[in-house]
Amino acid sequence: MEQFKYIISFFYRIRWWIIIVPILVGIFVWIITRNTEKNYDVKTTIYTGIISGYNVDQSDYKNANVHLSNLINIITTERTLKAVSLKLLTRCLIYGDAEKNTSYITAEHFNILNQSIPRELRPLIDKQDEEKTYNRLVAFERPSVNNFIYQLLNYNNPYFSIASLSEKIKVSQLGNSDMIEIGYSANDPGITYNTLDILNEEFVKQYRELRYGETNNVIQFFREELARLGSQLTSAEDSLIEYNIEHRIINFEEQTKQVTILDAAQRVTDNDLLINSTTSSALTNFYENKLGEVAKRIKNSNEFLDNINRLSTINNDLYSRSLTNNTGYYDKLNRERDKTEENMSNIAKKISSVNSTTDNIPSETLVDKWLEQVVLNEKTKSQMQAQNIMREKLDEDFVYYSPIGATLNRKERNIGFVESNYMSIMGALNQAILRQKNLEMTAATLKVMNPPLFPLNSSSSNSRMVVLTSMLAAILFIIGYFLIIEILDHTLRDKTRAERLTGGGVIGAFPQKSSLRYRRYNKSIESMAIKNLSTNILPYLSGKKRRIINLFSTEHKDGKTNIAKALEFYWNSIGLNVRRITYEEDFLSEDSEYIEAKSINDICKDIDDNEIIIVEFPILKDNPISPSIINEASLNLLVVRANRTWKNTDQRIYDDLSRKKDDEVPLFIYLTQANRSCVEDFTGQLPPYTSLKNLEYKLSQLGLTSTDYVNNEK
Repeated sequence: MEQFKYIISFFYRIRWWIIIVPILVGIFVWIITRNTEKNYDVKTTIYTGIISGYNVDQSDYKNANVHLSNLINIITTERTLKAVSLKLLTRCLIYGDAEKNTSYITAEHFNILNQSIPRELRPLIDKQDEEKTYNRLVAFERPSVNNFIYQLLNYNNPYFSIASLSEKIKVSQLGNSDMIEIGYSANDPGITYNTLDILNEEFVKQYRELRYGETNNVIQFFREELARLGSQLTSAEDSLIEYNIEHRIINFEEQTKQVTILDAAQRVTDNDLLINSTTSSALTNFYENKLGEVAKRIKNSNEFLDNINRLSTINNDLYSRSLTNNTGYYDKLNRERDKTEENMSNIAKKISSVNSTTDNIPSETLVDKWLEQVVLNEKTKSQMQAQNIMREKLDEDFVYYSPIGATLNRKERNIGFVESNYMSIMGALNQAILRQKNLEMTAATLKVMNPPLFPLNSSSSNSRMVVLTSMLAAILFIIGYFLIIEILDHTLRDKTRAERLTGGGVIGAFPQKSSLRYRRYNKSIESMAIKNLSTNILPYLSGKKRRIINLFSTEHKDGKTNIAKALEFYWNSIGLNVRRITYEEDFLSEDSEYIEAKSINDICKDIDDNEIIIVEFPILKDNPISPSIINEASLNLLVVRANRTWKNTDQRIYDDLSRKKDDEVPLFIYLTQANRSCVEDFTGQLPPYTSLKNLEYKLSQLGLTSTDYVNNEK
């Protein structure tokens, strides 16, 4: 509680500083800022549709926040702001008027701008064509310190410099929505409005150019690559077709399959014919042995031999593959063969009709069987010759088709590789086109929901806030300043600080004389302080010790003489027997009697023990004091001025007094030249007792809920 009251007293003590200085600072700041130019705030809201809008590329949802951040950054990029600045300059130069304010620029600002335009730039201004003027200004700009447009864009012009626009244009996302808000503030309503109006058009244009530029080059590359691969694929396919036509390939696999089947059938037929040939030759020889001379006569018959040769020729022609498609000729040969076989049978029967076999078997039966085998053998020979021709053709087919298969595989593999690349490029092209369409849809969703409005009224001035802020800063400075002083200052000032600095107890305080406001109350206040001191001292004089009060000080003019006289006067007035003993009057501080004194009687011989002795000693820093004299007294008072610094020497002297005295001998500090609040800590409220003073005292004592106040001293 004591600490809290100390804090309250701290603020109460500096109350006038806290009140007056901030008011003066506020008045000073108000005077400085009262003529500050008014600002005009304009805002616009853009719907982007990037986050929640329809998106043909679903993967783009993952990058929605990135796209939105890019869009916000595009608004404040140097390229966008440069275009905005030049277009704004164009409008101001074309539509500005030196005599009156326009919706583009005020007359005052136009005159300033017009005076800064160099002579070589004026012919570029076409009052009838804004676009032409803008293009001329763009062409006029050069990266040179002597170029007016370059200076305007890169120096500190408040309306047209890129740095100023970047600083004043504020872009923010509204929550987590698709909406972005753009704000701009300037001291010219026309410039403020037109800046945002141009910016709304320009950043959409820049956004589309940047986003489309990402895909246009890619799409062009994919299309060129697709055309190249398409031409290469067509060429490869045409080459395959020409090769198939040249080599009469319709279905290579089926054709080679048929050749393989024919080859297998050929081998089976060869085996069958070989078996038939071997069998028929063996049977022919068998029957010839049985027939004996009959067989020889038949074989030697010229007519029979002619028919055999004829039959062989017919069979060769009959089994020739080149004749298989001529049905009429084929039937003719069959008839001739049958006729020849019949002739051969007749000749053989005719020769063998008069003979028998060696086994007495009728030769006619054996001749038929032998003739059958001879015919079969001739037939088999013809078929085998035909099979040899077929084998040669099959071998030619194998030789023909073998390199064709490898070539076809190579061509088809090349076509497959080109086709794979073609399809891959086509897929990439489709993705790029899809992304471009998505970008077109994204750019198409950029809609101005709240267009900028021409400001008719200026925004509320922040001068009031500046004044309040300066006053608050002054209050904080005053508090901080006095707080630092409070912490570092070693002035005793009041009871709390004196006890903290000295480590001893404070028994009372005597006020300093007021020269103005409370001058007429000086005697009353001093009387109250002495009465309070008397009240605090008298209980210590009722013990067994002699009624001696020692008054010490560490510096000159600390006020112990005034305190001694005031106590003497007051106690005499109330009938107490008091004697005041002072140095230089009753004893000398340089005498050996004082230096070697063990009792007050050694200093002053005629002391009555019934008297209250007030002894005023010389300053302690220059004169010693005997411990016996200190311990002889009922009370020791160290009188110190409250308005002076408590030095290290003072603390050393006080600690020395504390060590010399016995525990039962009290040692207190008494403050002189104290302020009213310090005295009131001991005496209570001091006069005057007005309603305002009563309220102040009640609040200083934290009487927040008290209903009345009674001052017994009034």
